[in-house]
Amino acid sequence: MDTFFSAVLGDLLSRSISFTIDRYYRQHQGVEENLRKLHRMLLRIQAIVEEAHGRQITNQAMLLQLRMVRAVMYRGYYFLDNFRYRTVRAHAQDEVGDRSLGLSPFSQFKRFCFSTRTRKIASEVLDQKELQKMLGHLENIVSDMQEFVAFVSCYPRMSRQPYCSYLLLENCMFGRQIEQEKIINFLLEPNHPSAKGINVLPIIGPGRVGKSTLVEHVCHDERVRKYFSMIVLCSADSIGGGFLTDTGLIKQRNPTSTGQSLVIIELADDDMDDRTWARILHNLKGEHITPVSKIILTSRSDKIRAFGTTEALHLDFLPKEAFWYFFKTIAFGSRNPEEEPKLASICMEIATLVKGSFMATHVIGGILRSNLSAQFWFRFLKCFRHYTDIHISVLGEHPSDAYTKTSGLTYIWTSRNMSVVAATYSLHQASSAQLADLSPILSNDVLTGDVEPPEKFDALEWRSSIPPYFNYISYYEILAQPPDMLPKRKRSRSLSEVQHRQDNM
Repeated sequence: MDTFFSAVLGDLLSRSISFTIDRYYRQHQGVEENLRKLHRMLLRIQAIVEEAHGRQITNQAMLLQLRMVRAVMYRGYYFLDNFRYRTVRAHAQDEVGDRSLGLSPFSQFKRFCFSTRTRKIASEVLDQKELQKMLGHLENIVSDMQEFVAFVSCYPRMSRQPYCSYLLLENCMFGRQIEQEKIINFLLEPNHPSAKGINVLPIIGPGRVGKSTLVEHVCHDERVRKYFSMIVLCSADSIGGGFLTDTGLIKQRNPTSTGQSLVIIELADDDMDDRTWARILHNLKGEHITPVSKIILTSRSDKIRAFGTTEALHLDFLPKEAFWYFFKTIAFGSRNPEEEPKLASICMEIATLVKGSFMATHVIGGILRSNLSAQFWFRFLKCFRHYTDIHISVLGEHPSDAYTKTSGLTYIWTSRNMSVVAATYSLHQASSAQLADLSPILSNDVLTGDVEPPEKFDALEWRSSIPPYFNYISYYEILAQPPDMLPKRKRSRSLSEVQHRQDNM
């Protein structure tokens, strides 16, 4: 009898296991097919977005719809990549032989306990529901875009290709095309003098968010250059009783245009009172060479909103979905992230730590692009996470927040065992001539451990490859570090040591 019950129980168990395996296999096939379908749909949306960016769209409602479609595209790619790469991380971590990024020392035991077929199937079902939801959302978007595509085709093409069509986003202004068209539409509107006589557009945003870059790209647009006879960049203090040609930086002259001038005022301080603004307007109205018809006013302070004659334009850092699209392109360069799933999974975690900083993206992206090795990228992630944790726990702010300020206290990585040391810094912009006189250390070399920084040094953080081609220089002074200032943690090997070992393998 016992033998009979054992045989029956064994047969039931075998059938149950076979049913579970077959069900999992069918679900896995369905997920893969939906992922391919999602990718094809995103490519269709991307083609529409890039075509729209190549047109001179002047309708505000069309620009708003383009912004919404572009945001959906970024969310879709973020969802697709996150869905693909989160299953790769654990396998890639094991292959590079570094389990220090795991959840705990008992990660193997956890993986054994929590990766049972029942839980795996339940997780697959939830993932498939999320996938189906995203797929349905994109299908609705695509089905509603026929009229949008028809309207886009009615607008004239730009005289030159937009930056977003270039293969390398390192040489383009990313994610600001819609804002650029809004500013251009404001500048090209027939001038209806307000009570103050000059139309003013305030542009507000935190430091290093790209206000100057956006305005520079607007000034390079052919439509703007043909419309204004003169474009002048100046500060609030430089607008005195003299002519703008004597006090400001002339960015453009076109004597055959409308005879109107555009003035761009960049406020270095976060605030400006009404009296100062009234003085500026009074001085600009007295300009006798070319009358000023439009002003672009940029600042970090929201208080300049009151000085505008039209709605202020707010700039912020990119949302995580759009930033991921940008960051992976910078980190991989000409390589396709889809062909490197292990690296792409690590890249997503690094992108989260960068926290939207454009400057940090170019610095870190250049380091990653120089060595497309999973072991090197894992080591960099470990060191970067360690450094970020210290910066937040001691200084109470993320390292990327330091790039939005001009001076303060921070931590830098040194070449010795990739430890961190406290330092004061001051960040400023330098011309090419000033850069030659300073002979700064490259921040990339400091981060990778190729250069041992002295106690006081200048570091070239980033040289921008797009207008206005800023060079960002930081002056550091390493401080004597108290023993109890930093938490005691295991020191990581230098990134240059890892790279050197790989080169000799």
